Amino acid sequence: MVSETLYLITDGAPEEVDALREALASVPPGTTLVQLRPRRAQPAREVHEIGRALRAITRRAGARLVVNDRVDVALAIGADGVHLPERGLPIACARRQLGEHAIVGASAHDGDGVAAKIRQGADFLTVSPVFATPSKPGATPLGLVGLRALVYARGGGAAPLFALGGIVRPEQVKEVLGQGAQGVATIRGVLGARSPAAAARAFYEATRP
Repeated sequence: MVSETLYLITDGAPEEVDALREALASVPPGTTLVQLRPRRAQPAREVHEIGRALRAITRRAGARLVVNDRVDVALAIGADGVHLPERGLPIACARRQLGEHAIVGASAHDGDGVAAKIRQGADFLTVSPVFATPSKPGATPLGLVGLRALVYARGGGAAPLFALGGIVRPEQVKEVLGQGAQGVATIRGVLGARSPAAAARAFYEATRP
């Protein structure tokens, strides 16, 4: 079961690792899910080293760690699971390799994708981009109405949904949660903030009822 409401994504750059350490220290254990999203064509050994460092940080902070796409790295570092791209490995395949207790999340970008990932047994979903973001310059943002439609497409499935893309201010969190998302995923909003600790705390507080 995924009960976290704050989802922090990092590529493991040194400055982001330091920011993550500060951010996790400022929020209660068990409230934040961390994703290692390696850069494209990054050597496996380098990803493994970064993953081990993040695994140590998240364990100390009481946070869970998933690795984007790389089931091999997740296994090697003892991560809590993986996050699969929309066209990544089948969810069942990842679960067979990682075990039944692993977290297996997935990306979706439209209603059909959400429904398909739910049927396949995803433990959580990320949907994006909710707002305009420089990381996806050609993508049309879902907006709050589009986000609500994807929550509806999720139906009665138990898998929680995290909104991703352009969420850089705590004030946006209530808007997103008001559409039915369980939590928010962010990179710049926390790990790129001047004070990652203060930003993480503000985002966390915004997710509380």
